[in-house]
Amino acid sequence: MISRRRGSRIVRFLVFLLCFEATIAITCYDCHSDQGTCNDGECEGVVCIKMETANKADDRRTIHKTCGDEAEEMSCQQSAFGSKWMSRCVCDTPLCNGDQALIDSGLEPSSAAPPAAHYTQFALLVAIIVFVGASCLLILVATVCVQFC
Repeated sequence: MISRRRGSRIVRFLVFLLCFEATIAITCYDCHSDQGTCNDGECEGVVCIKMETANKADDRRTIHKTCGDEAEEMSCQQSAFGSKWMSRCVCDTPLCNGDQALIDSGLEPSSAAPPAAHYTQFALLVAIIVFVGASCLLILVATVCVQFC
């Protein structure tokens, strides 16, 4: 049987190991590029981060890769603001913020150009056409009812 004092030391040691493991740093790419990509420079942190911004109008892209000091969920989030497209990916393995590493892990579909906005514009156009068509149909039905009912 383990003595109470020895059991207390084991618990403290396990807590120390858990805390130590949670703060182990990983190596990440640390670079900035206006040319579309970069996989150079190094930093150490808890997570690796890749941020990308693009201008949909002229396909200018800016990439920034760095380290983060706080644990975050592994994910890539993409959003569009007017003519700007933004992406932020977070991962937690060494050099995982490299372009191919993010694609291989399934976090990023590809490092190609940002998603085209024409699908959203097309959907809006279809909605407008359906609305106008339905409105015309209601006017036609109302006119027929007034004339013949």
